[in-house]
Amino acid sequence: MELLDSDNIFTDEELGSILANLDSDEGEDQVQEEENQEEEPVVEDLDEGSESVGNDNEPPAQQQPGSPTPNLFNSIAAALREEGVFPDLDDETLSAVKDAGSFRSLIDKQIEAGLDERQRRINAALSNGVEPTEIQQYEGALAYLEQINDEMLTAKNSQGEDLRRRLIYQDLMNRGYSQEKALKEIKKSLDAGTDIDDARDAFEANKQFFSNRYNRVLEDAKQQREQAKKAYDDRAKKFEKSLLEDDKVFGSVDVDSTTRRRVLDALTKPTKRDDDGNYYTELQWVQRSDPDQFSRNVGLLYVLTDGFKNINNLVKGEVNRRTSKGLADLERVINSTSRNPDGSLNLLTGVNTDQNSFIDDFELDV
Repeated sequence: MELLDSDNIFTDEELGSILANLDSDEGEDQVQEEENQEEEPVVEDLDEGSESVGNDNEPPAQQQPGSPTPNLFNSIAAALREEGVFPDLDDETLSAVKDAGSFRSLIDKQIEAGLDERQRRINAALSNGVEPTEIQQYEGALAYLEQINDEMLTAKNSQGEDLRRRLIYQDLMNRGYSQEKALKEIKKSLDAGTDIDDARDAFEANKQFFSNRYNRVLEDAKQQREQAKKAYDDRAKKFEKSLLEDDKVFGSVDVDSTTRRRVLDALTKPTKRDDDGNYYTELQWVQRSDPDQFSRNVGLLYVLTDGFKNINNLVKGEVNRRTSKGLADLERVINSTSRNPDGSLNLLTGVNTDQNSFIDDFELDV
């Protein structure tokens, strides 16, 4: 009997690729296909309308021509149902389609409904941030195990014996055996003629092991994604509350609610889309269009407001300039105004500046 060595059983390196006979081309094609289905950012409102700054009493911005109305997305969904694209779309789900975000969610659900179990699993894994290489590893292992049948497992040839060795060895390694001890156990099984039964048990154990481990990876990734989303949502709510409700900005400046809402929209509302389909907020678009100018302006604003805490330095120069100009204009007017003989200003008001001038209006009857 041929002795077992590293040429005909798993090595530690082979464990990394799991069972060493994965259908890598199929796995790579599937993962690549799922990667290409990654979502674009959801945009709920792409209106370009703007609101007036600093006036709570001004009317809201008018909708721009060509902007999508809330009923447009519902109409599109209804038309797709009539055409048979969304045959299982019920009235309740259809009524919930009111904007771009809900329409996109509907499409995602319809796409997912058409996937098989493996495709849904891969899609969920990618959406939750599992690395494609790790997905391929587990999916390849499970696919390889699924193709093994009893005829392959019991074959009385070198291929059958090699398969049994691999399955038994992998099971022992999964259970924490050292490589040396695993090799001894395999030799015992072959010498005793129990390798077929042992391989059958190892086959089921391997399927259970990789399935459980993969599910744990997927569940951990899902929980991490949910925790990250919750932390992000909490931060977004706190930010919005601070922006809309804080008493002062830059330390001492009062800002009305309309202006605060415009600031929030500029920071959080996608309004621009590039040629690749990526969405940007107004502020992100400005930064993307001219990053150097954007950084320069932010730096100047930071310094001139003492770290965004005091706006006086920023506006002091303009106030001084306007004050100086006003004083100069007043001096010019005074200097160019005609004067009375006593040096007082001769203002063109139709009023005599002589305090005793009322006497001229009377004649004494003597």
